[in-house]
Amino acid sequence: MKKIILSIAVVASAMLVACSGSQSSEEKSGACCASSFATKIQNCTNPDSIKIYVEQAKDYADQLVKEGKVEEAKKYLDQIEPVVKEKAPALAGALSTVGDALDKMGDKTGDAVSNAKDSIAGATENAVEQSKEAINDAKDKVADKAEEIKDKVSDKASEAADKVSDKASEIKDKTADKINDILKK
Repeated sequence: MKKIILSIAVVASAMLVACSGSQSSEEKSGACCASSFATKIQNCTNPDSIKIYVEQAKDYADQLVKEGKVEEAKKYLDQIEPVVKEKAPALAGALSTVGDALDKMGDKTGDAVSNAKDSIAGATENAVEQSKEAINDAKDKVADKAEEIKDKVSDKASEAADKVSDKASEIKDKTADKINDILKK
């Protein structure tokens, strides 16, 4: 019994090694390059292992998208897809679907960036216009206030001049009266 279990374990290990080669922990997590996955898929004969590699490739593409590297994900899938079509045509459709979704996402992202640029340009233009209007309003208010102050100063100066003139006339009249009184005596 021990010999049967041992021989099954040896055969399973041999199959796993034949399909996977040596994998680092980074490759197992899906963070490896496209040529590495393409080589693994090309050399693998086990359909289940190929399916796992294709899933890892899709996961890596998803990771690139989450990091904002949509174009890099598209290139990655473009490199992997021919090998998958050759070795496992049934799984190639899954990569095509992911690629199509990335194309649509890229278009939406481009539209969003364009809309954001337009929005920022419009907001900047509005801010400049509002600033110009505020400056012109302030300038007009300052000019109005200066005119008002000038008018008040002018009115006060006229009043003061009138008072001085009245006082001067009054003093002149009193002086003339005094002189006349002195001359009459």
